[in-house]
Amino acid sequence: MENLNCRPPKTKVGERSFKKIIKAGKVLFAKDGYQSTSINDIIAKAKVAAGTFYIYFDNKLALYLFLLEEYRINIRKSAVEATKNYNTRIEIEREGLKAFIQYAKKDPLSYKIIWESLFVDYEIFKDYYSSFAQSYIHHLKHHVESGEIRDDLDLETIAYVLMGISNFVGLQIIFKKDADDVDIDFVVNETMKLLQNGMFKN
Repeated sequence: MENLNCRPPKTKVGERSFKKIIKAGKVLFAKDGYQSTSINDIIAKAKVAAGTFYIYFDNKLALYLFLLEEYRINIRKSAVEATKNYNTRIEIEREGLKAFIQYAKKDPLSYKIIWESLFVDYEIFKDYYSSFAQSYIHHLKHHVESGEIRDDLDLETIAYVLMGISNFVGLQIIFKKDADDVDIDFVVNETMKLLQNGMFKN
């Protein structure tokens, strides 16, 4: 993939325009999809001059990649912050799952923007989830060595299973528009029961 970097604003006025473009792109990509959204659509919604877009981004793909990278960084940051005071893997999984769901509830457009990558470019979609999986594997290894996680299981598979759980349990909350912290705690606790005890009787 071509590396299309954005050019961050250098002034407060520029920062306001930059944020308008980011917000407009996020809303339009989520609502209409990447392919159906044009730069002119983004400029019109952001209410900025036609040339302003190109001060910060080379093209539409550069803006989309900026949004995707923001989500990658912010989701990881929220998990790190939520789990920094916990040591056991079960505690880390619980608090990390809760942090992800809370993040998704606060910014439900995140799902649409991230999954839109599948229709933008398959390699972007693959790289997004592969990078999360590799990070997961790195952290899981320590807990295998400490004896918290079984050593007869493939860590890559575990990583994708855990990512899949987070994604779809998150949807369970997003689909309930009136869901609150009590609902989040409930689904997190139910999920942890499955992780700790499994769903099948011996």
